[in-house]
Amino acid sequence: MTKQAPAAGSRSFERLTALVGEWRGRTPHGRDIGLSYRLIAHGSALVETWDLGGGRESLTIYHMDGDVLLASHFCPLGNQPRLSLRRAAPDRLEFEFRDGTNLDPAADAHQHSFWIEFQGPVAIMRSETYREGAEDETEAVRYERAPAVDRASGGPG
Repeated sequence: MTKQAPAAGSRSFERLTALVGEWRGRTPHGRDIGLSYRLIAHGSALVETWDLGGGRESLTIYHMDGDVLLASHFCPLGNQPRLSLRRAAPDRLEFEFRDGTNLDPAADAHQHSFWIEFQGPVAIMRSETYREGAEDETEAVRYERAPAVDRASGGPG
């Protein structure tokens, strides 16, 4: 595992906070996915919630551990892989598997790596790789920021 520079983690966390809000994407197979980001714990953690349809939901919590940016993923597979920032570029953050709970990483399907590419203020590209045994499966989806909703009127703000 590549060790990140001390400031890279905190700068990358700040970069992620720009994602706060609602996002929409469509998989290559045509499935719509809702994605939302919100800050919790006095701004020390960023929650990424996935609406996978059919009542399925998962989430990832981004948080610092000292100088290291972690992504703790709570998966519909019933496991919880933790990934750490491996590489930070100006418009792309790459995470890789560090450890996890409720899984045997040598055998069980789990999120093994992912990257987020910032494509301006209204779009991101996100690619995930799931590993089961020696087999990897990767899917990339482009997400666009959803229009803000005016909660008072129920319409676009």
